[in-house]
Amino acid sequence: MKTPKDNQASEEIELLRGGSVVSTLVGAFGGTIRETRLTALLGYLIALEPIPFLGLFGFTGKARNVRVEHRHGNDRSDILVETTNGLGVIEAKIGAIDPFEQSKKYKAKWTVLLTQYLPSGQQRKLKGSRYIRWQQLTAVLSRMSHSQNQKVSFVSRDLLNYLEEHRMVKQRESIEIYAREINEPLTLNLFLKAHMYGCNYEPSSSLAEALYFAPHFGQTIAQDYGGVRVGISYIAKIEGVEVIETWKDLFAAVKSVRGKTWWNSHQEEIEPLHTAPNWAWSGGKKNSFLFLAKPRLVFNPPINKNNLQKGKGWLSKRTFSYDQFFQAWGC
Repeated sequence: MKTPKDNQASEEIELLRGGSVVSTLVGAFGGTIRETRLTALLGYLIALEPIPFLGLFGFTGKARNVRVEHRHGNDRSDILVETTNGLGVIEAKIGAIDPFEQSKKYKAKWTVLLTQYLPSGQQRKLKGSRYIRWQQLTAVLSRMSHSQNQKVSFVSRDLLNYLEEHRMVKQRESIEIYAREINEPLTLNLFLKAHMYGCNYEPSSSLAEALYFAPHFGQTIAQDYGGVRVGISYIAKIEGVEVIETWKDLFAAVKSVRGKTWWNSHQEEIEPLHTAPNWAWSGGKKNSFLFLAKPRLVFNPPINKNNLQKGKGWLSKRTFSYDQFFQAWGC
């Protein structure tokens, strides 16, 4: 028979830090996300069960040890993994920062750049270096959260929850729709016929987290093209996002995602980008290209963008939920 004392001992109560409820172990050490906390937990988890991470990171051989904040002269790498075939460095950034230059300070056979930064086609070809987004940890952490090893399952689940809370990986309520203006024929044809969209690369953009793309057709394009009405009417699923620097990069990306045959059959929509005055293919300028599923006509009549923002003019906001779209549509 349980006593009141026994019941009290098994009861779970809230843990508060600064007035906010703490829902993860790592969150108990502070509400602000820090790279050192993430890498310490990740390093601990790699040491507990290295095989899934060695495969993801491209490290070969059998793991010997894992070192967190290992000193290399005056610098410190985030995580250093030693295997029977060599050393692998994991350099992590919580934002859209490229850690490549920093990683060159460390001598290793393999380098993993764990970041929200979107690398260009040339950067993805760098020998010995591999860019990995935090989102790519999701599948590994999800599988490991069901491990029979209680340490592995607990730490994996806690790290995944912590990443979700701080929007490092897609949450159940992730960014649903990324919206941009289309007000000239080249981009319109690219969207409607080639199911792609291109724009200037923005390092701090939430584009990589979005699930769908919605163009807003402007007044100029609506006047010149029959059937196109001002507002937001089409939605297309985002199948992939590539960061492009050169025309050669674009060709390689399209060939990789959709194949050379597809490229050849859509030259009419894509080739004009090569010579268009507002598209630069040299000088290090970067562009983001979205590869989309077939656009669907969802809103008829179109959504008036003034119902999505305060004031008039270009879209001042670029990420929305479906609920926000439907509320604006019903205004």
